[in-house]
Amino acid sequence: MKRYTSWLLLACLLIVGCSEDPTPKPRGYFRIDLPEQAYTVWSDSSTFRAEVPVYAKVAKRGAKAEARWFDIRFKGQRATMHLTWSPVENDLQELIEDAHTFKSTHQAKAAKIKSERLLSDSTRVFGTLFEIEGDVASPFVFYVTDSTANFLYGSLYFDARPNADSLAPVTARLREDMRHMLATLHWQ
Repeated sequence: MKRYTSWLLLACLLIVGCSEDPTPKPRGYFRIDLPEQAYTVWSDSSTFRAEVPVYAKVAKRGAKAEARWFDIRFKGQRATMHLTWSPVENDLQELIEDAHTFKSTHQAKAAKIKSERLLSDSTRVFGTLFEIEGDVASPFVFYVTDSTANFLYGSLYFDARPNADSLAPVTARLREDMRHMLATLHWQ
């Protein structure tokens, strides 16, 4: 009787176990839906004004006599652009060197660092944009100045571990948005 029960149990398992061949599913990432590009004017009465994305929120972090800090928060993309505005007081070269030093801290992890000059004589906005490719903490860094009174430094950070492949579409969009902001920037 035991033998008959064992064979019956084995036959049931074989019948139940016979189904479609299992197929492994590739590991994937969630689909990223980016909002439509639209901009609104944001202004700080004493530093600058520019067009920022409508889906971003700009907030002041603090101010001292010598500097002001702002965050442009992209909540849906889990990213923040940290901005530091400083007055130029015969220290322009030092401010520019600090920006280059910060960019250089990413060289160990960066696959490539592309720099692009920004020159707008009509609005007196001059500077350099750095696109840092690879699994780095900040994939976009910039500084702009009018070379006499204003210096603005910015760096983009995500609220996630750096993964250049999965963040690529969001990073590309935010770089476009920051380029638009810098193209529309006017000093106050």
